[in-house]
Amino acid sequence: MNSAAALEKSHADAVGSEFDYKAAVRSILPRIAATTHESDKQRRLADDAANALRESGLSRMITPRQFGGYEMSPSAHIWACAEIGKVCSAASWVLMVCVAHDYIIGRFPEECQREVYEGDADNLVAGSLAPAGVLTPVEGGWRLTGRWQFGSGSDHSPWFILGSRRANPGPDDYLIHHVMVPLADVEIVDTWHTLGMRGTGSKDLVVTDKFIPAHRAVPTQPTFLGLSPHAKAPTYRLSVYSGLPAMLSGSVLGMAEGGLKAFIDATAKRVTPAGVVKAVNASMQKRVAESSAEIAAARRLLTDMCERFDVLMAVDQAPMSTEDRIQMRWDAAYVVELCRRAIDRLYAASGAAGIYEGSPVYRAFRDISTACHHAVIDFDTVSGMMGQFKLTGDLGENPRAAPFA
Repeated sequence: MNSAAALEKSHADAVGSEFDYKAAVRSILPRIAATTHESDKQRRLADDAANALRESGLSRMITPRQFGGYEMSPSAHIWACAEIGKVCSAASWVLMVCVAHDYIIGRFPEECQREVYEGDADNLVAGSLAPAGVLTPVEGGWRLTGRWQFGSGSDHSPWFILGSRRANPGPDDYLIHHVMVPLADVEIVDTWHTLGMRGTGSKDLVVTDKFIPAHRAVPTQPTFLGLSPHAKAPTYRLSVYSGLPAMLSGSVLGMAEGGLKAFIDATAKRVTPAGVVKAVNASMQKRVAESSAEIAAARRLLTDMCERFDVLMAVDQAPMSTEDRIQMRWDAAYVVELCRRAIDRLYAASGAAGIYEGSPVYRAFRDISTACHHAVIDFDTVSGMMGQFKLTGDLGENPRAAPFA
């Protein structure tokens, strides 16, 4: 069985058969592909792409079952993002981010979940998890002020999940919290002028002295470790800092697979001014062979990660071990690094045609180059963490702050 087929098969038991997400993905791929240029040009996900993600049911893959979702394993979401990434980086990324947020919202109090999902279970929830806001305790809840970057999908979101630091924490207080904020309380600032991932619309988000009821805020450390008392399904008892990098790596893998196919298709037709067919050039063949091997290795590693998620879903014992958490995050970072190396090598040989907007190889190059700057899979940071754990058996985690992995 090849690795792509294995990835499909690996989570059959974990996700069940009530929603055929694979068929849902395949049914919208042509529609998503048709919006790629529009999303890039608009610097936000095209409306029809967002509608396709919602109408297909894919936006509900990890939404709580109580509100019309499917509570699936992260493996289903990873597979979907990888497939969509082959035809549209922006749609894959926005789906990845927003469903990853559902992965967290399922750990919030039921009252908050009801506000977010009732009447709109297909919604795409944007936000920014970095603790860039200040949360001040007041009677009945909190006051929130802050500015966050990278609100992917913000143009299509009725709610936002935002990370914040508690003002003047005591020795027994959790420092970092995550909160849910309605669109009416958020100012979206268009700062999204970037090298790549242009169609994601990852704009700045500003909140100024808004009241956050107590039920819309959770302490990050226990919540992200899977220890929330509000988590009613195995999905929400997995580690957030393991799930998010794995989900991101699925999107990047799809971009790389799409870029590789585009490069092979284009190179097979390229002829030099002297009439030499590029496909018979030995150095070109070596580049394709090496990049193909790296991307295939990334696919196999991602398949293995999905299988591990499904085993953890079945065991359902929170929290995940430190070893499992850091291994998952390192593997995700390595998938992204393999994809980056592979596409960098191909883009360097793409010729003058590769510098123009609309070139799928150029798009893969700039989108992957941009995506790999995300903090959760930053290669230097995560390799340092993995090396520290291998050498010392410790990650130096602060029990009152957010976990590192």
